[in-house]
Amino acid sequence: VASWFFVPGVIGMVLNVAGILVSSATLLREKETGTLEQLLMTPVSSAEILIAKIVPLVAVLFINIGVSLTIGMCVFGLPFRGNPITLLVISLLYVFTVMSIGISLATISSNQRQAMLISFFITMPVIQLSGAVTPLESMPPFFRGLALMNPLMYYIVCLKGVLLKGVGLDILWPEVAVLFCFAFVLLGASASRFRKQLA
Repeated sequence: VASWFFVPGVIGMVLNVAGILVSSATLLREKETGTLEQLLMTPVSSAEILIAKIVPLVAVLFINIGVSLTIGMCVFGLPFRGNPITLLVISLLYVFTVMSIGISLATISSNQRQAMLISFFITMPVIQLSGAVTPLESMPPFFRGLALMNPLMYYIVCLKGVLLKGVGLDILWPEVAVLFCFAFVLLGASASRFRKQLA
């Protein structure tokens, strides 16, 4: 039973790492092979190109969530006491957030190796300040303040609430609202950088 409280944190960490690496590697691979330049020769707009890249990434990351949840429930006996739709909506917001980070990373990196190295300096602080490794209550006030700017911390709180406590959006709405802001701002910024790169 004690492991139940750590499994949501592990699921969040796996999604964080996979989301950033998969989204950045996918776009950089196409840059390196010249596929993006070929797409620019077609009559499609940059927005359509971006949407075509986002949809498969979302599908891949949701498969990742499904596999992680299945392992958690089958191996560790993790309960699922909440509403699956609530978990779906919250996970979608976090998927957009990590995917936006990966897209932004792809726009500033010249190759996959560089993106992977830079992502290490992003994912490690995010994981350390999420409460998944070290409880937030045991952190100094300064780091607790930094954790408030960490989207993974809010996602893990939501995961624990839905899976372990069975609560819904009526309880988790503050965390969901913050995740929505992260997803909206980061996705907008990454989409803008991506369109400028294609221009």
